Amino acid sequence: MKRVMMLMAFVVLQMGARAQKDLHINALFEGKIVPQERMVETRVRGRSLSKYGLTYFRSLRFEPTGKQEKQIKALLEQDLAERTEQDYQVITDDGLYQVFLELSPHGNTKRMLCYKARCEGVLVIYMEGPQASIKTLESMSNK
Repeated sequence: MKRVMMLMAFVVLQMGARAQKDLHINALFEGKIVPQERMVETRVRGRSLSKYGLTYFRSLRFEPTGKQEKQIKALLEQDLAERTEQDYQVITDDGLYQVFLELSPHGNTKRMLCYKARCEGVLVIYMEGPQASIKTLESMSNK
């Protein structure tokens, strides 16, 4: 039984990792830009997300160095450039830089990405589900 549970946990983690694979910013989620130990990561899957119409939620909070922030923004700009036909918003406001990006769907699953940089740190959110939208992403990123 213990083996089955461990195998299921491994499969769930791999599914989440594959979700961002086609994104340039995936390097951030893999810990290649900011070390994993310097980030607070949240992953949620299951019933608690159903009221939002989501099936998967993943966020990273961290304080990047200047070099890391430049690398992350460059990757984000590459993701934006490749998805010009999808919906996205870039908002800059007195010390706050936000990007809300609708990614190409996987079947019936819609995917969203949020990047929020403030003076106290960065928040990056990836979420997916049949009812994922920029409006849902905005409300969840303000919590």
